[in-house]
Amino acid sequence: MVIYSFRHFFASNCLTRGIPITDVAEWMGHTSLDITFKTYRHLMPGSISKAAKILDIGLASQA
Repeated sequence: MVIYSFRHFFASNCLTRGIPITDVAEWMGHTSLDITFKTYRHLMPGSISKAAKILDIGLASQA
């Protein structure tokens, strides 16, 4: 196992457990959020539907 594997393992575990990608990008030392997003987006397949549910709840509570 190489150092890259440990970095990938760390980032993958963070993202699959719901840690914000902005935090992971900072911890990984990526110069751009885009780097992290392009590399690890596949680990967050439910993030869009999760965000939609959160927004729906917020909008419903405002009504």
